[in-house]
Amino acid sequence: MAGAPEEVWRAIATGPGIATWFAPAEVEEREGGTIVTHHGPWGDSVGTVTTWDPPHRFAYEERDYTDKPGAPPWATEILVEARGGTCVVRLISGFFRDGEGWEDQLEGTDQGWRQSMTNLRLYLTHFAGQPAATLLAIGQVPGERSEVSATLLGALGLNGVAPGDHVRAPGDAPALEGIAEEANEHGILVRTIQPSLGLFELSAHSYGGVMVVVRGYLYGEGGTEVATYEEARWQSWLEKRFPGLSAPG
Repeated sequence: MAGAPEEVWRAIATGPGIATWFAPAEVEEREGGTIVTHHGPWGDSVGTVTTWDPPHRFAYEERDYTDKPGAPPWATEILVEARGGTCVVRLISGFFRDGEGWEDQLEGTDQGWRQSMTNLRLYLTHFAGQPAATLLAIGQVPGERSEVSATLLGALGLNGVAPGDHVRAPGDAPALEGIAEEANEHGILVRTIQPSLGLFELSAHSYGGVMVVVRGYLYGEGGTEVATYEEARWQSWLEKRFPGLSAPG
């Protein structure tokens, strides 16, 4: 990752920093403090900071990730190591203890964390130090994941896009223009210049069915107003493109 350990630490261990690559958050910056991350229709996740060792090691545990009784704590640890003007960041997340029988809770989390680490790398490379506002347009749709993702990307003219390509959504879609950073059969990550400087994830996920997701991180001052406006536009666009769209279950 680009940046000194202190810069990376601010991104991984403070509320405003976590919002730039993962989710809106608040962190009490001390061992034993509370960390809260906000996940849209899935609600908030509350945890306790178990290690606070700036700028090298940050860890916390969450217990409210499921309604099932007796669940073991979900632990996340992030390590930062300086290396030649950059940093190596290692993230470990899951059950550090008592996880037998709870393996189903891990489904899909590896993919999600990998995406978040990519977001962090791009943020530190291109937008370091800037605040972020987030938007999330989402819904559950009938069908197979491959069909849903093909419909989403096709409607935006993004099928067949490769990393490095310049992309621009058609006029009937919300504003989206920039450089494709990642692209595969299930989605795309765009480093945008429109609707503002930022990152946009557009994808379909298997999560209790098939979920279509547009997630944006908009960087710089004034991003909150843009994010609010664009989130409403994207949600309306998804509802028109996917008539069976429903709120996540």
